[in-house]
Parts: sequence; C-alpha cells; structure tokens
Amino acid sequence: MAEDPAVDPLIVRLRIPYEFLVGNDIVNDGISDENTMLQILHWIGFRTEQHREALIADCFGSFEDLRVLTEKDVTAMSSDFGGRQAQERIHFGTRRTKSIKGLVHWVQDFYRVSELPSIVGLNEITFKQQLERALARADIRSSLKNQASTAADAATPGALKSEKQWKEWEEKFINYARSQLGSNGIPLSYVIRENEQPDTVAVHPDFVNKTIACAPLAGEYYSADRLAVFNFIVSFTTGQPSGDWIKNTLKLADGRRSMQALRDHFSGEGNATRNVAEADRLKESLHYKSERAMSFETFLTQCQKMYNIYDKEGEPMTDEAKVRFLFKRVQHDKLTSSIDALKAQITAGVNVSYTMAANHLSAAVSELPDYLAKNRNISGVGNNNTNGNEGDSNAGIYNADGSIKTGFISNWKSLSKDDRAKVIAERKRLGIRGGKGGRNSNNNNDSGASNTLKQLKQQNKKYRRQIKAMKRVRFEDDKTDGNNDNSDADDDDAGDQFGGKASKKKLKAKK
Repeated sequence: MAEDPAVDPLIVRLRIPYEFLVGNDIVNDGISDENTMLQILHWIGFRTEQHREALIADCFGSFEDLRVLTEKDVTAMSSDFGGRQAQERIHFGTRRTKSIKGLVHWVQDFYRVSELPSIVGLNEITFKQQLERALARADIRSSLKNQASTAADAATPGALKSEKQWKEWEEKFINYARSQLGSNGIPLSYVIRENEQPDTVAVHPDFVNKTIACAPLAGEYYSADRLAVFNFIVSFTTGQPSGDWIKNTLKLADGRRSMQALRDHFSGEGNATRNVAEADRLKESLHYKSERAMSFETFLTQCQKMYNIYDKEGEPMTDEAKVRFLFKRVQHDKLTSSIDALKAQITAGVNVSYTMAANHLSAAVSELPDYLAKNRNISGVGNNNTNGNEGDSNAGIYNADGSIKTGFISNWKSLSKDDRAKVIAERKRLGIRGGKGGRNSNNNNDSGASNTLKQLKQQNKKYRRQIKAMKRVRFEDDKTDGNNDNSDADDDDAGDQFGGKASKKKLKAKK
C-alpha cells in the first residue's frame, strides 16, 4: 500500500521503532541518517525517547547542523534545556555536555579531511573513543593556535632575494605556513600543497598531516586562508626581484596562485635541468677517503642532498642504487673489510638497506685512527689549566673555564687559521704582548707584580718629598724665633727630625 503524503513522517517513524545497539554491537551499512542521529544520542546517554526527539528537533537533525556548531553553542544549549519548564527540561550534566562537544569536533574533523561523517563499523565503545580523540585534537589545535606567533617568528623564511635561495626558501616557507593555523584549524600549508585534489587514499602519519593533504581547496574557509597565505608571500617578496613574478596574481589575492607562479619560474624546466646537473656533479665528485679530507658525516649529508634533488626532479635513485653508490664512493683503505662484510650479507640474501649500510660504516669510521685523532683534539679543548701557560702537546685554545688561552701554546703551528685569530684577538683585547706563539706572555703575572712595586716606589718618593717640605717650613719658623742656629738644617735627612744626629745636637744646645 502506498504511503499517504499527508501523513507526518514522524508518525511513520514512530510506527517502526528503531532498535538501538549497545555495547559491542556494530552498526551495519545501510543505516538511515535519521536513525544515525538517534543511535548517536542513545550512545551519548540520552536514553529517553522524549529527550532524543527534542534534541533532534532543536539542533541534531543532521550532521550539517552539527558542522556549524561550536563549544559555546553546546554550552548555551545545555543551559537552555536545563532552564525550561518541567516537562521540557533536560539536564545534560557534565559528561553528556562534554560528549556533545566531542561529537561536534568529531563531525567537523570529517569535513576537514574531505570526508562525510559515518558511524558504520562502530559500536558504543569505539564511538566514545572517537569522541575522546576528537576532543584531544581540539585541545591540540587550541595549543598550537596559542603558540602560533612564537612558532612563526622562529620559522620565518626571510626575503626571497635570489634564485639560489629558492629551494631552501620554499622549504622554510612551507614550514612557516605549517606553523600558522587557518580559519578552520588546519595548518595553512594545505593552501600551497602540490596536489590539487585531496589525497584520501594514502596513509598519513597523523591527523594534522592528513588535514594538510586532504583539506578541500574550496569554500569559505579556503578563501580566507588563501588570502592569508597571499599576504605572507607578498611580505617576503616585496622589494625583491622575486616580487615581479607574482604581480599578475596581485588582483586575485590568491596565495596558491602566487606560490604556483614562483614555482613555475624557479622550478621550471630550466631550473630542473640545473638542479639535475648539480646532483650529477655531486654524484661524480663525492667520495670519502679520510676524516681529514672530508668527515664521513659531511659525506653522508652531501649524498642525501643529491638523493633529494633526484627525488624532487622525478629521477629518484632506488635503495639498491644508493647502496652501490655508497660502496663505490667510500674509498678509505681501512673500511674495505667493512664493505666486504656488507657485500657478503647481500650475497647471502640479507636485505641490506641504504640506512643499514650507512649506519654500519658510520660505526666502523668511529673506530678509525684518523677519526679518533681528530676527535681527541676536539675533546682536548678545555682540559688544560686556566692560566693556559703549560706546553701540553694536545692543547687546544680554550681553558677549562671556556676562556681563550693567551699564554704559550705548544701546538701553535698546527692550529687552524681561525683558532690563531681568536687567540691573537684575545691577547690584543687584554693588552698582552708576546712573541711568536705568545711565549713572552708567560710572564704576565711577574709583569703585574713589577708594576705594583714600581708604583710603591713612586709613592715612597712622593712621601719623602712631602716630609722634606714640612721640615723646611719648620726650620723657617724656628729661625724666625731665634731658636735655630743651623742654617743647613734644610739639608739634613728627613729622618733626623725624628731622633737622628742633628736632633741630638739641638737638644744639647738647648740645655
């Protein structure tokens, strides 16, 4: 029998009641949108049919209704239902209020990654776990938003001044955009991602990376975010030659178009050819012979730089090719046995990856004599006394307290040019004069003592002159009073005024 169009759909639904699932019972495919909302409210804790109907009529009609809600809206809704008349009053309580907030974030997270919310395949336990994760992600977004200004200041890429900067600047700018959250809580780097369509097939390491790869490049949120990215790009290119390449996008105020214009210019065919040429140059010139010529760490870093260029330009090296390159370019005679051991493992069928081979050789390098000698010199820094005057053959340029030595350094000739310059600058700052290698500076303490003695002698001479002047004044006074018969008194030694021979003569004359 056909349905009567005049019949209220609510009455029809009431005629066929939905059987709610609890515990470990899983929701099967084919559940209607209406029953989905009823099941969610039942899981959250609204077990009374009247309460569920009231909530659905107010704001739980569909996922689209929940998509536009905020935590403040949920709090207001809880207060509203709690303040109604007795028959319509619903007390949400803390637990159910928190669950509804989690539900709002859970629904919105689906839209952030270009997916539609669904409870198919979930049961009561797993659904509540999903709500808890949604609340945790909301807390993380809030924390990142509070730290955004500090993180952005630390990650700023600076001005794009030249073509040589492009590769490094692009990486820094992507990281800078990633440190800023957009209007929907997604890092702004999603605006300038390379793929146009959401990558919903790949497995992403975490939810933040998934939002960057899958967020829709359309809608109001995206329009606001692309404007923010545009402002960033303009601020880093204004006044620079790179600014000319985005002038055609200024009217659009579209950060994605502006970034694409920069990529088309700096990473076009001509630049791609140059990048591959640079990788080819590294491939031909890189080799490891000794720690003195090039450290093994630097060698591996340059190798990784080469691999990255090939990957970016669509010519990636396989892991097996990387291992072969490593074996061929490590030419230290003391590492031959280590390489042979790795080759033997490969022959025996062991899967030796590039990372495994690089780590194995790094361990072998750490036991080489030239590596140990080099690091012994480095570790020797700071092992000498603070005066820096000993002639230790393993001495560096630093004392134990971190200060620069200014005394004799036995291995002066073996020091680098930069280390010598530091020592000379420190001696100059302290006013220390010394011969070649600072040998004369060993007498710094003796020189200071000599200066002190000289000052004391000068003070002594000064005091002697003052005493002599006082003696002369006293002699003139005595002469005026007729009490002094010795006109040469001013030639007497000052010490005679305090009991010397002249003083005894004066006492006898008075008697």
